[in-house]
This record gives sequence, C-alpha cells and structure tokens, in this order.
Amino acid sequence: MGPKQAGLFCAIVQLMKRTTALLLALSAAAALAQQPTPKTSEQQARTYIASAFMTGAAPLILSDDVVVQPELRQRLALPQDANSRTVYQALVNLTLGKLLQVRPAIRDEVLKSQAIATPGKPIFALEAGDTTLVLQYDLERDNISFVGQPAQIATAAPVTPPTTVQQVPDTQPAVTQAPAPEPAPAAAPAPEPAPVAAPAPAPAVEATPPAEPAKPALQVVEPQEPRMAKQGPAAAPKPQAVRAPLESPRAVLKPTGPCEIKPVMSDQDLVNCGATPR
Repeated sequence: MGPKQAGLFCAIVQLMKRTTALLLALSAAAALAQQPTPKTSEQQARTYIASAFMTGAAPLILSDDVVVQPELRQRLALPQDANSRTVYQALVNLTLGKLLQVRPAIRDEVLKSQAIATPGKPIFALEAGDTTLVLQYDLERDNISFVGQPAQIATAAPVTPPTTVQQVPDTQPAVTQAPAPEPAPAAAPAPEPAPVAAPAPAPAVEATPPAEPAKPALQVVEPQEPRMAKQGPAAAPKPQAVRAPLESPRAVLKPTGPCEIKPVMSDQDLVNCGATPR
C-alpha cells in the first residue's frame, strides 16, 4: 500500500470515529428527552395551595376546566360561564385576611362536598377561619381540578300562606242530672214519759210528847235508781234522725216532811231523808 492509500485510510477511520461519537450523543439526547418529568408530590401540592391563597396572585393554581360544587357556586354568586380566574378571585375574597391551614380532607368532608376520589388526585381541606373548602389537586397537571365545601348551605324554605282554621262549635254533651233522692220520713218523736205524781204528804198525827223523847236511830239509806219500764227492741237507725227535744232542767227539791223508809222511794223521799237524787 502506497503512502497516499495509507493516508486516505486513516482519514476514513477518523471520520468514522467522529460520526459514531456524534450518533451516540444524539441518541443520548433523545433518550433524555423521552424521560418523563418528575410528578408533583402531595406535600408540594399542599405548599402550592397555601401559597396561592395567601398571596392571592396565583390564578393558574386552578385549571381552566375547574369544577365548582353547585352549593359553593350559589354561595359565591358565580354564573355558570365564570372562568377559572373569576372563581379564583371569589375564593380569595372568601379567605382573605384569615389564618390558612391546608390538611388532608377526612372522609365526611369528601362525602359532603361531593368530590370523586380518583388516583393521582388527592383531596385537601383548606381551613380559613370558620370557612372550610375542599380542593382536589391533579398531580399530573399540577393544578386544582375541583372546589367544594363540606357543609351545604341551607336554602330558605318557601313561605306557605297560613291555612284557615275552621272554628268548631263548642258543643258539650248534655248532662242529665240524676233525680234527687227523696228525703227519708222523719222519725216519730219519742213519747214523753208520764209525770210521776209526787206522793201526798202524810197527815200530821198529833202525838203527846213523852216526858223524855227518845232519839230515833239514824239509818243510812242508799239511793236507788228508779226502775224504768222495759222498752221494746230498738228500731233500726234511719238515714236522718230527728234530734230529741232537750229535757227541761229539774227543779231543786227541798225537804217537805219527815224521813220515811219505803220500798220504792221517790226523789222527794230521798230529799226528806237527806240524800241527793241523781
């Protein structure tokens, strides 16, 4: 091989090396370009949400086709054709000047906000004072795809006119009075006891006084109760008894004669003998 041929061969080898290096560099660049960009993490998403609502100057945090819960749209008075910038400004006005906190939403908040759990779209709760918003973050697109609230707004119930109340006549059942019981016949007054005739005083017998009158022996006579006539069986008591007339007070008896002992002695005989009748 001559010197010219050797020089040409070396030039071809050098060219081939350069071409191979260039091809390797191009293939490496293409491989790097085909690698996917790293996805946003949930912690980063929480940070993006907090900073976007603190500053109030990041409308791109909401996607262009963000879904707003109907109840929240009614609360914010947003029209149906409101764009993402209008929604973002209304949300900032709702949370402006309040202490913000972003945390994962609990199951009850997700159910009440009507958010649909989807892989790659975590759901967060944004607390701003007494207001809580439920936000669903799309990690692939790196923005918020859903906005809602856990508590539904109570809508005013339609006012119904008062119904007329018909007055029912106050009719009470007639009460029949039972006939009054007939008064029981009055009991016949008890017959008054026949007055006992006082014994006639014995005629005074004139006696010649002895020379020395003997002193009569004193005899103690116990008073005896006067014998009463036997009465028949007592009649059964009646409902209304007539009060018996009060007995007139007895007259005070005084001794009218000498003491005489008799089988049956009257009150006067007892008084003559010094006893007190009952």
